[in-house]
Amino acid sequence: MKRIGFGSVLLLLVLALHFCQTGESNNDQDTTVIGFTIDHQCTDISGIPDEWITRVKESWRIHYAHTSHGEQITTGLELLSSGNSNYRFYSASCQMPVALNGISLMDGQYVQQDAYCETYITPDLYWESEYGLNLTRWVLNNHDVNISLWAWCCQPDYYSDTEVQNYLNKMSQLEQEYPQVIFIYMTGNAQSTEMNRFQRNNQIREYCQNNNKVLFDFADLDCWYNGQQHLESGIPVEHPHYHGDEAGHTTYESCINKARAFWWLLARLSGWDGT
Repeated sequence: MKRIGFGSVLLLLVLALHFCQTGESNNDQDTTVIGFTIDHQCTDISGIPDEWITRVKESWRIHYAHTSHGEQITTGLELLSSGNSNYRFYSASCQMPVALNGISLMDGQYVQQDAYCETYITPDLYWESEYGLNLTRWVLNNHDVNISLWAWCCQPDYYSDTEVQNYLNKMSQLEQEYPQVIFIYMTGNAQSTEMNRFQRNNQIREYCQNNNKVLFDFADLDCWYNGQQHLESGIPVEHPHYHGDEAGHTTYESCINKARAFWWLLARLSGWDGT
């Protein structure tokens, strides 16, 4: 067996502490946060103190744009809410719902050119084009939003590093334009065995770690079940336990797992230190 030197052990400890650890508190006046990553280690919501669950329900008005894979999070939030009233979740298409002791989430945004509500938001309708950026700006200018995020479909399977860097640059641009809004970065799903998909997700992870961003690591959540990571040809891939098409191209269990991680994300943004 190959021995691991002290320097390697120290590096592993530093990387372990990177996940689900201390972040800065947030409120409507100050949206400065210390960057952190939400991954498979951040799903045990029973460990979140009640005071932070309450703070989440009082604090956040979320704008969420996504295509079909992104539906996993909203489906999971609905399932959690129906099973436990402590995790109430309210959503509405293209408008911010009035939340009574629960999460408030606007699903999608208006496509102004045709004046209709779109809940299937491709990259060009949120960040990739100037038209999409303007649609997002319209939401942020006209609705009471303090969190915004967009979920990938399968674009990382085939997008180049330049195209993914464009996503990172445009998200950073929106952060500068709307300092009162927290923008959540995301990796894509892990259903493909393409090396390019793995590399593009790693590109997002590295950028977020190096630039103090908040990352919801969707791909990492796909790959782990019951403490085991699934690999194919050395590439982390969606765990077979989650193979199914009950919602958003996966199982309800995978959706609920991502919803738990989403509650953890919001608790961290509310000021909980994750311990």
